[in-house]
Amino acid sequence: MKYMNKIFSLLMVALMAVACDPDAESYTPGGLEEGCQGICFAGNYTQTVEVEPGVTSFTLTLKRTVTDVAGTVDIKVLNNEENVFVCPSTASFAAGEETTTLTIETPSAVAGVLYNLKLAVSGDNTSKYASGYNEISANFSIIKWESIGTGYYLDGTVSTFFGVDPAMPMAVKLERAETANSVRFRFDSPFARVATAMDEYGGYDGYPYNEEGDVVPGKYVFTIDITSQGAALSPVDLGMAWAYGMFSIGSVYGNLSTNIATYPLGVYNEKAKCITFPAKSLYIKMADYKDGAASPCSNPSYLYLDGESYLASLKTAK
Repeated sequence: MKYMNKIFSLLMVALMAVACDPDAESYTPGGLEEGCQGICFAGNYTQTVEVEPGVTSFTLTLKRTVTDVAGTVDIKVLNNEENVFVCPSTASFAAGEETTTLTIETPSAVAGVLYNLKLAVSGDNTSKYASGYNEISANFSIIKWESIGTGYYLDGTVSTFFGVDPAMPMAVKLERAETANSVRFRFDSPFARVATAMDEYGGYDGYPYNEEGDVVPGKYVFTIDITSQGAALSPVDLGMAWAYGMFSIGSVYGNLSTNIATYPLGVYNEKAKCITFPAKSLYIKMADYKDGAASPCSNPSYLYLDGESYLASLKTAK
């Protein structure tokens, strides 16, 4: 107890010395230097930015502690790999704004190449006591998609609501891309078409249960992201509407739930060239059914990356 009292007494003396020193630095209620807004970068120190081909800019977010007045901060470029980045020299906040964005142009970036940009904020509105980073490192790349031929998608989602066969293969044109942390596959929604023909592997060129009036015109793209956790299907409108509005599906985990044990991600079997979404991995909803509520799917869905892998699955199933 005497030891603790001694520490407390020393702290009081130190605080009194600062309070009585007319040259001591004063602080705002947020712990910042007087007159400083505490502008810094939001998010992690190292950030990954990936954009689709054709996109020639991206944004970074800055934040601040003091928001009652307008403010600006200087932006310094510490590293501009291959000089592909065009960056503003300042960032501004309007009165009342807690965050603002900094738009970085990338007119000469090449798809499939990883570039690094390091930035720092400087000036009177920055502080070492700010709640974020005064420097940031951004790894930027344009995703390079490559055509890999025809795959076969077997859907187990629509059968959650309707008595359709979940084993009907639909032929889809596949594209593949590699990112810093994942492998991605994408294809146009086969549900946004009426089936008119079948190929040599038995794959339909649209959804066999569709009629012309069921298709909703537009662009609908399935994107499957494969990481160390598993395969995730990004939420996607199917491009068809029956009696209850537009169908939409996606992975339950990461979109509707954080319980991966109950709602597992898909499994990518690279050797078998197959992605399997087991029961409860995906959800389905219709815009006008139960206020668009999502339902986990009891039947699995499959994506085979080529015709041979689809035929091999049929032999294995026998």
